[in-house]
Amino acid sequence: MIPTATAAAHHCRLCRQPLAIADAISIGPFPKAAQYYPEPDEFAADQGVVLQITECPGCGLTQLMNEPVDYFKQVITAASLSPVVREQRLALFKQLRKEFTEQPRAMEIGCASGENLPLLREAGYVASGIEFSPPQIEAFSMPEGVANRYLLDVGSEEHGQYDLLISFNYLEHQPDARTFLQKCRALLADDGKLLLTVPNLDFLLASQSAHEFVADHLVYFTADSLETALRLTGFSLIDIQIINNQYDIQIIAQKRSVGAIASSKLALDALVARFNETLRNFTDRGQKVAVWGAGHRTLALLSLSEYHRIECIIDSAKFKHHKFAPISHLRILPPETLLTPGCNIDVVLVMVPGIYPKEVIATINALPVHYHAEQFPPEA
Repeated sequence: MIPTATAAAHHCRLCRQPLAIADAISIGPFPKAAQYYPEPDEFAADQGVVLQITECPGCGLTQLMNEPVDYFKQVITAASLSPVVREQRLALFKQLRKEFTEQPRAMEIGCASGENLPLLREAGYVASGIEFSPPQIEAFSMPEGVANRYLLDVGSEEHGQYDLLISFNYLEHQPDARTFLQKCRALLADDGKLLLTVPNLDFLLASQSAHEFVADHLVYFTADSLETALRLTGFSLIDIQIINNQYDIQIIAQKRSVGAIASSKLALDALVARFNETLRNFTDRGQKVAVWGAGHRTLALLSLSEYHRIECIIDSAKFKHHKFAPISHLRILPPETLLTPGCNIDVVLVMVPGIYPKEVIATINALPVHYHAEQFPPEA
């Protein structure tokens, strides 16, 4: 009987959605690892492994449900940079260098022998790399600028310290793609960039090359699923290209800004201050103020304001009449209230959205009783 690898990943390696082994496609026997070469005394036990391949119904990531190979932290390859690839990468590094000020820091994740580091330095970066070496070989000297570390072991003291992270065909080996990408994001400065490549699943499928599946590669990306992975882990995609005769996908991404809500809160604080100032300008002169509009935006703004300066709320929606606004507990009255002389209102601040403020102001100005009516906030 051909052994089946342990189905370890019962949740998606990216979005964490539960996965069912019954939904997986089984193919094999395949070699149990790309770097496994059995000795003659191992032949009897070497029956290969059955790969359990599934596509997450949530995020769409294709992945193995098998255990990772023992050496997934290492980059083991016989490939070296050809002159053409060297020139392409140097040009790309120089292009990205224009995005940064003096002395940007770059780090390659899974850098093997560090062949890209001289190119990064030539392009103007302070360059380093990390490559994991197991204890039995860590006594050997690492190349210049290369530290014996695994990405997920890098401490928080280095968070936000890198302007550029690069990683070439390494992500697909990782058992936890989500945490890997989140760590990349944490290490980047606010305007930092991520450059990485992965094998192209679309090409594997279009070329009918299922023999390209390998126990070493735990996740398989299409252009769409790679963009999804980046989005789920806090990145915004800048550029995506199919390279290497369609075998690989190359992306450039940046940290997605998380300051939009904070900025909106500051804008709200400013709006509340402006509204309170408007109220004071009228009430300090002894004028009585009503607000026209009982929509959720207006009620929220009133709840944050000096609402004790407001007499009531006017609204045309009949189902709101004679009810009370939350927090301010101001009474909501019908527009007919303004037809009554002596209703104790001098000013009406019109606080309705869209095209309606001008219509409401025109309606108020046409009343037989005079009121000062103006829009808040004023039209930009």
